[in-house]
Amino acid sequence: MRRMAKLGRWLLRKTVFSGKANLQSLDDPYTVMQHLLAQTNVTGIIDAGASDGRVARRLVERFPGATCYLFEPNPDYSAALQQLAKDDTRFVPQFVAVADRDAEQTLYVATHRGPTSLHPPTDRAKRVWGDLVETASEQTVTTTTLDTWAQQASPKPIQLIKLDIQAGELAALRGARRLLDEQVNVIYTEVMFNAMYEGGALFGQIDLLLRESGFVLHDLYGPAHDNQGTLTQANAIFVHADRLGL
Repeated sequence: MRRMAKLGRWLLRKTVFSGKANLQSLDDPYTVMQHLLAQTNVTGIIDAGASDGRVARRLVERFPGATCYLFEPNPDYSAALQQLAKDDTRFVPQFVAVADRDAEQTLYVATHRGPTSLHPPTDRAKRVWGDLVETASEQTVTTTTLDTWAQQASPKPIQLIKLDIQAGELAALRGARRLLDEQVNVIYTEVMFNAMYEGGALFGQIDLLLRESGFVLHDLYGPAHDNQGTLTQANAIFVHADRLGL
């Protein structure tokens, strides 16, 4: 399947996008991260918004020597993550939410688990995603900053952070400034271009914060649009230019 997907991307470059600049990459972001970190000994990965661990599996497949710390506050995923950790000790679940402070916050659990967030959905999100984003329940969860967690848990050095926490990414990065300044080389994160969550972060805010810590945008992947063609979100890879020599 991956070989066919790679062939499909190659054909698109040679046909539809031949000689044209496109706004987002056709490359597989996991392959890109593996290439970017080819000269790095990846010992630690943070996966915030781990859900059932499916992305973590792909990351560890690319970086088999790493320990992956999976942050997921939604109890619906607890059993799956516990089983994953039981089957493979490289996966270490953390049943807390990542934010910019150590506190108790409300988790808005969506009807479809994917859009669950520390931020309630906007009217735009409800128009675009319909019932999928409707709040099924509100739960009080513990939040931590990644810097606090790292200081207390003493994990292996972290070179890669993945964030998919439904517009909570800016707060997570604010709480990880020490890690960003000292260890992290690559960040793979969801970014919003229009407000889908109340008080949630937008791409420009994330880009500005990361540039202050020496990161630059590498590329965008998998952009999504609403039914009017307006760009809503994508995934982005940011790299620490000096550490990776870029």
